[in-house]
This record gives sequence, structure tokens and C-alpha cells, in this order.
Amino acid sequence: MSELVGFVTGAATGIGSATARQLAAKGLRVAVCDINRSVGAALADEIGGSFYECDVTNFASVQAAASACESELGTPTYVHLNAGIMTVPTDDPFLAIEDVTLDQFNSILGVNFTGVFHGMKVLLPKMKANGGAITTTASVAAFGQLPFDPLYSATKHALVGFVRSIAAANASGNVRINAICPGVVDTAIVPGMFRNPEMMMPPEELASEVVDLLYNGASGEIRAKVAGREAFEVPAIDVMTGEVPFLANS
Repeated sequence: MSELVGFVTGAATGIGSATARQLAAKGLRVAVCDINRSVGAALADEIGGSFYECDVTNFASVQAAASACESELGTPTYVHLNAGIMTVPTDDPFLAIEDVTLDQFNSILGVNFTGVFHGMKVLLPKMKANGGAITTTASVAAFGQLPFDPLYSATKHALVGFVRSIAAANASGNVRINAICPGVVDTAIVPGMFRNPEMMMPPEELASEVVDLLYNGASGEIRAKVAGREAFEVPAIDVMTGEVPFLANS
């Protein structure tokens, strides 16, 4: 059994699969967690990991995947909470907020935010004894507006605040908690309007930042990465003191 274990949600395709491959290349046994059994199981076989069917919107499903990983591979050291969706399927027409159904609202909230809460609630206590890191996939949509999908933007805003706050609440512990905020990555959920080669980066490029955050990132770090630019940290406002780091020298 490997000493180091990775645990990746939304791991069957896109950013998650690229991260799983890169962690496996570093010698980790990787728990490939996804609702897509056929693709996820094939990836797990390819990289010498294990597949666990995991619906991040369902707390019991996340618990089951984490428990199976712990029993078969060991307690995760590096966790990538990556699963994410947009409000409507790729290239479906934009929906005004009044036309978004309650099912669509509950679905995107369940995957993009509740799913991260589930992962954090289940995995953080398991990891505290041995330490490690949890990196969440947010988005540069967390720092601005996304008119064609306000709910996607809202969930990513929420993730950034959640990650910063959970990291601060656990500052005395040995589990680092941070987030990657990508621009446009060449994955299946990217709308056609963004499918410009100059705007997109391959999943492998973004996964390299995820792995670096898992191994080296500071707790509470929010790192952004867009195509054609080096990754950079996005500073926080300290709401307890009112200090604004990026205005300190202005």
C-alpha cells in the first residue's frame, strides 16, 4: 500500500482526470471518484488507482467513497475537490434567471458548492492526524460577473469565501486548504463562445497548478491561472481588521 494517497472528485474527465494522472505519475495511489463509472474505472485501471462511484451531491455517497478509499488505499494525503457543472449543458441557450428551474438551481448548487462542503466535512477530520492538503476547483468567475450563467459565478464566489474561511478556522492544524481559480480550460463544460484557442488552456496545464498547490501551496491561498499568463495569488481582505493587502502600498 502506498504511503501517499490522492483523492479526486470529478476525476473521470477534464481537469480531474489530468490531476489524477499527474498524482499517479508522482507515485500516489489515486482514488478516482466520479458518477461516470465506465470512464472513471478505465482511468483508474490506467493509472493503477481505484475507482469509487461518487455523487458529490449525496453526503452518504461521499462518505462511502472516502471510507472505501481509506480501507483499500489508505487515508488521503492530497485531495482535489474538483467536480463542477454549469447551469445548463454545453451550448444550450442562455437562461434568464427567472427561467432557471428549481431543479437546475438545486443541481448546480449541489455539485459546485454542497459537493465541496460534503468533501470537506468527510475528509478533513480523517486527514488531521497525518496532515496533507485539500485543493478545490473554483474559477476566475469568482472575481467578477458571468452574465450568461450567474449561478455558476455565484457558486464560485461562494467557494473562494468558503476556502479562505475554512483555512483560517483550521490555521493551527496540519491540513492546508486552498483553491485554484482557472480561466477557460478545454473541458466538456466550456460553452462554444469561449472555445477560442487563444483563451483556452489544456487540462494538463491547469492540473500542474493543482498539484503544485497540493504539494506546496499555502493554506488559504487562492491561485488564479489563465491561458498565456503565469499563475498568481489573489489576495484577501481581512474582514476582522479591514486590512486590504493590495492597497497597502498605494
